Amino acid sequence: MRLARSAALCALLLLAAAAALRSARAASRIPVDATGETTRRVLRLATGAVETVPLEAYVAAVLPDEIGSFAPPAALEAQAVAARSYAVAQKGRHADQGADVCDSVHCQVFRGLGRATEATRRAAAATRGLVLVQGGHVVAAPFHAVCGGRTARPSAIWDDEETPELTPVEDDACLASPGARWTFFLPRAKVPLLAEKLGFPAARFLEVWAHADDGRVAALRLAAPGGRSRVVRAFDVRARASELWGWSSIRSTDFEVEERPAGYAFTGRGTGHGAGLCQAGAIARARRGESRDAILAHYYRGAAVATLGARGAAE
Repeated sequence: MRLARSAALCALLLLAAAAALRSARAASRIPVDATGETTRRVLRLATGAVETVPLEAYVAAVLPDEIGSFAPPAALEAQAVAARSYAVAQKGRHADQGADVCDSVHCQVFRGLGRATEATRRAAAATRGLVLVQGGHVVAAPFHAVCGGRTARPSAIWDDEETPELTPVEDDACLASPGARWTFFLPRAKVPLLAEKLGFPAARFLEVWAHADDGRVAALRLAAPGGRSRVVRAFDVRARASELWGWSSIRSTDFEVEERPAGYAFTGRGTGHGAGLCQAGAIARARRGESRDAILAHYYRGAAVATLGARGAAE
């Protein structure tokens, strides 16, 4: 009897495990339309409408507003692989609104299928189904405008499950690009404005507090009269400064700060978060003859290229 009970229990456990595996596989699949083509649900933030579009058409339409239609073919193709990977990995990022991704920089800029050009359609077709994977999973491949000479470690910026663990790399390709070097002066009188956005309006002083292992600033300390202080993430400082004074204020977290009598002088490198593909660098590398695969291998060290299967799983 005990043996029979044990056998029955094992059978039930196996059935439960099989059901769980089927459920996990179903959850990992990405939507397909009636023709079997993978689709994405895009939230249009201006209207709240959700537009379902074929994945490959979506990729072709994203490229013009991310890297530009006139980038060399190898750079367009590298961006296409990154954009496709991001769209696949971030399925359900806007699940509360019934969407996978939105149409803004929060996800990827999408201004409609009509934005695609012949060049971007060719890039999407040449890379059809190709994605970046790590540990058997498609990753949300990050990319940015200009790294300024070195890329960032993604995990130092985000803690999303889909964020890949990429090795930061030195990059000389973008150094001649606009935004590779920048300066910004924060008048002392405006420190409270920035501090208020960061939840500590009493602050009147700031300083670099910590660096990440990729060399970028990880945290700053805000200080108020009387000895009170608060440590805040550099990523949040950059985001709040952009809200107040535009994206060209504190362009990245790769900077130094010098305190002066009138305020704080920021001297920095790069534009954007700095992780993954450097778009300016990819364009420069393509122009000097590097292939799509070489570009991807440089910026996504730690990830590999794979092909999506018929139901959206990487093969």
